[in-house]
Amino acid sequence: MDTSIKFVLQSAAYIAKKLDLRDENILQYLYEQCTDYAILTDGHPPLSSAAADEFLAVPEGKTTQDNFIFGLFDQHDTLVGMLETIRHYPNDKSWWIGLMMLAPEHRGKGLGSMFYQAYESWVAQQEAQSVFLAVLEENQPGFIFWQKLGFEVIRIAPPQQFGNKVHRRYVMRQELS
Repeated sequence: MDTSIKFVLQSAAYIAKKLDLRDENILQYLYEQCTDYAILTDGHPPLSSAAADEFLAVPEGKTTQDNFIFGLFDQHDTLVGMLETIRHYPNDKSWWIGLMMLAPEHRGKGLGSMFYQAYESWVAQQEAQSVFLAVLEENQPGFIFWQKLGFEVIRIAPPQQFGNKVHRRYVMRQELS
């Protein structure tokens, strides 16, 4: 675990720390807790390589050095959430959130909002001016969550294959102050 990069949430009971490949097993366990999201996205439970794949997945023109996976840990140092982000994408003043998920028992309590807000403060310190992400059209709770945090739809991406499913995505952006 790369503990050199971290940020504290509003609630001192949680901290976000940058993960690395040595954290693959704990991240895989989180993926398996979040099977509902894998089924929504891909139409099947998470692959046994889901965590390892997350560390290697980068858009064209980026390297794994641009990929940051933050683990959200509770007061017992248990991984309860994650946020994967790419720096300087789609431009040099922006960061892209590829995935944010929380273990089911930690959802609906405001933790996701606190996690994002702490992340937003951190990327603002990295001189980011905006944050982008894409939400599956089918994921209405996720869409509402991001809208409440101030994200706005800038376009709808054409259908794309994800595992056994095809999705359109709302590409969203939030300008940072």
